[in-house]
Amino acid sequence: MSSLIAAALAIGLASPATAQDRPGAYQLIPNAVATDVTYSSAMIDRQDNVTNKVALALRARQNDILLQNRLYLGGRAFGSVIHENTNTAGKYPILSRLPPTHKPGTSDTYGVVNEITLNATLTLPMVTAFVQGEYTEVEYPGQDDIQLRKYWIAIGDLNVSPFYLAFGRKTVNFGNLATYAPFTHSHSNHYFWAQTKDPLIELGYVSDRTLASFSLIPGHRGLRVVNTPDNDGDYENYAINVSHRLDIGNDLDLTLGGGFLRGTIYDSTIAHHPPTAGINRIWNSAYDLNATLSGQNFDVMAEFTETTNTWPATGHSVRAMTVQGRYRSMLLGKPTTYSLSASRGVQGADGTRWEKMDQVILGVEMQVNPHFRLGAEYMFNDGFVPLIMPTVVADDGVRSHTVIVGAKLDF
Repeated sequence: MSSLIAAALAIGLASPATAQDRPGAYQLIPNAVATDVTYSSAMIDRQDNVTNKVALALRARQNDILLQNRLYLGGRAFGSVIHENTNTAGKYPILSRLPPTHKPGTSDTYGVVNEITLNATLTLPMVTAFVQGEYTEVEYPGQDDIQLRKYWIAIGDLNVSPFYLAFGRKTVNFGNLATYAPFTHSHSNHYFWAQTKDPLIELGYVSDRTLASFSLIPGHRGLRVVNTPDNDGDYENYAINVSHRLDIGNDLDLTLGGGFLRGTIYDSTIAHHPPTAGINRIWNSAYDLNATLSGQNFDVMAEFTETTNTWPATGHSVRAMTVQGRYRSMLLGKPTTYSLSASRGVQGADGTRWEKMDQVILGVEMQVNPHFRLGAEYMFNDGFVPLIMPTVVADDGVRSHTVIVGAKLDF
């Protein structure tokens, strides 16, 4: 772990890239190997631009942020200290944390290496290839702490055509799923972030204002929400996603989006992750609607996602709602983003112990320099409904308060 951090620091001290002449851009081998921290940070970010990484990379090439015939290296070391209190011993509803992370009492303070991530982007004529590996201390039980998380190839050049074809393991282009808080996911992200384990095929369209994609997904249990009833490997699952940005005047933009995912994990009487088998398996799809209002220094966003059928495990559809905003300003002479995110997850009928969970996060994150960010969150959670055996372990009387302080070192 320490060697990876040392390598990141060493690369950060390399000579600046004269071709790009931008803070955080460096040439390691002239005209061959380089880094660009702005691009790398966006590609690694789990909170923002969650589902549109291929479009980010292709737009970076179109805008000459990534030059042709180069290998771009990037990475992140991200750690945090978490203090949490709950009114019910052993029950901490905080999202993005797995049950073994917590202790059995009513108060807990601990440090965690959220991730040490390395990525590489290769830019060839008409071809962009991306790979991302990571080390984490918050992996799902049974998973390795070192994982090859993403790898994909996209064929296309936005200067030639707005269309592209991509193939690989990646986040499924479904929904928006951004969370404006520095560290913790919203219910929308936690419940419906779809990521494949086996390579998907994605056909996409990217213009200045419009993003659209159609993805064919193999019939297997994915790394996140993707699943199919028979898991036979056929390309029978799919996703559609569209967003369009409107200029509404007064320096304001309104982006409207929607998506559909055919197969989700909410398809069985047995609720556990990952379900290797199930009872009464069905195709339980999900649809998503989202809208973002953006000004020069702020964004306000709302998202609603819901399954099309009842989840057999809870007798109710699964839905998530997020309303959030962020404001970009300066603090102590440094660019700083203030955020407020509120979200709700619903998976049970009115009055059941597993009906819903609520979460509110106040966040602040400062860009100390191009490579280093500091952030803090205060979070309130109401209700305890893990998506693993929710009808057995849920408790609607749980209330918790959490403070997180963290740092991200990027290159």
